[in-house]
Order: sequence, then C-alpha cells, then structure tokens
Amino acid sequence: MISAKSFKKRLGDISIGLVAIVLIVWTVVTVLKTYFFISYKVPSGSMLPTIKPGRHALVNCRSFGLRIFSCDPDSVRHGCITRQNCDNHPQHNDIVVFNNPYYVNWDSISFDKTKYFVKRCIALPGDTFEIHNGYYHVRGYDGELGNIEKQREVEQITRDSSAASNPEISYWTAPFYHPVYHWNMREMGPLYVPEKGDTIILDTINAPIYKKLIEWEIDNQITEKDGRFYVDGKLFISHVMEQGYYFMAGDYALYSTDSRYWGLVPEEFIVGKVVLVY
Repeated sequence: MISAKSFKKRLGDISIGLVAIVLIVWTVVTVLKTYFFISYKVPSGSMLPTIKPGRHALVNCRSFGLRIFSCDPDSVRHGCITRQNCDNHPQHNDIVVFNNPYYVNWDSISFDKTKYFVKRCIALPGDTFEIHNGYYHVRGYDGELGNIEKQREVEQITRDSSAASNPEISYWTAPFYHPVYHWNMREMGPLYVPEKGDTIILDTINAPIYKKLIEWEIDNQITEKDGRFYVDGKLFISHVMEQGYYFMAGDYALYSTDSRYWGLVPEEFIVGKVVLVY
C-alpha cells in the first residue's frame, strides 16, 4: 500500500515530468517554426487545382537558405536580408511562398512581413519568358510550365476579341495600355528576367518593366523628363542588378493575380519552398 506521502511525491514527480515534456515540445516546435518550417493558410483559389482555398502549405524556410534580417522587419529595405548557406535556388515549377512585394500598389516594391503569396515559379533569373496562345514558355526550357489544363482554358476563352472586354477576367497584363507593349493573358513577352550582375539600360522601352526593380535596389525614386531618367537631379543611364528576380504565377491562370499583372519578385522576398499541402 502506497502511503499518502509517497503518493504526493510520485504525483509531484509526474507533474514535473509533464511540465518538462511540454517545455521540450514547445521549444522544439518553436525552433522548427523559426529555423526550418513555417505553415501558411492559403486564402484564395489562385493555385487551383493544386492547392484548394483553406488548405495549409508547409514551407521549408531553409530550402533556399535561411533569411537573416539585419534590420527591423517592420522597415525592411533592399540589402537588409541575406541568406545563410544559400546553395540552392528556386527552380522551374517549384511552388514557393514569398512576401508580397506589391502590397501597397503595383507601381513600386515594398516589404510587409505579414503579407504572403503562394505561387509557382515559372521563370528564373536570366530566363526570357513568353506567353503564346495562353501557354507559358521559357526560351531554352523544354519542359511544361505551370498547369497546362488551366492554360488551355485561357487559350479557349481568349480565341476571339470579345475576351478583351470580358469583365470576368483580367485580360490585359502589365505594363498596362503602354504604347509599345500590348501584352495580355494570351500573348505576352518576350520578357527578360534579370539576374544578379546584369546591366539594365534605363530608357523609355525598358523603364516600364525594370524601373520599379531598380528603384527598390537603389532605395530612391527615378524621375523622367524628355525621355531621360534622373535620380536626385542627376542623369541615370544604367544599373547593375544586385540580385536575381523571378516570374511567379498561380496555377489557375484565368483568375490568378500574379507576375503577369504586378511584376517580378526579388530573390530576397522568397521565404522557401512548399513541401507539403494539408
């Protein structure tokens, strides 16, 4: 028969053990969430049929190197984010999570640690991306890109001119209504995706595509006058890109708001690769 004193001691030992287990589990979960995996709830249908709204995407935040912030995450500027052990990079068709670089408006890049997108990586730094008859192509890449069935829907619904005035779809793509570019969800490009070290000449042809990327990197506004570009009153002719950029698109091509509309994604905005949907 166990005495009351022995019972209390055993109960105390069990309680201490349970508390220790809870603390260990909490520590392990915290470390995994901080340094290895993060889970995001997918709110929209832009990745249908691959990911349904309301499902969760588990992201390996070390897949492309753990992001290290050298500044306050509430006021991130270019150069504040570096990557630890960055040996891997996103590849064609990877599903990735990234901070939404255009959460304020589509005319400039900004960083919000609470705003995320999950999309498929279609074009990499150094790629030349095009859309023909609604289908995605990268020059020199022979594999399929994105969800072909959903791109077939774009091809079918945009066969005649009535698609341009269809209120149910966003037919025209960036740069919108530009006199040189008449890009849309059926025909777009060629669009060169800059890689680190590329020199981009800033002229009236390139500016609609690359101006906001360069403004993010130099952390300054570029103004135009008489077809020339200036920074702080000084003539600005070219810029050497300091990082690579990516073209991201949702699988549900008809109804996804993605790089076709708001532009390219800076490498430093990418959180990691989706490894599980649940």
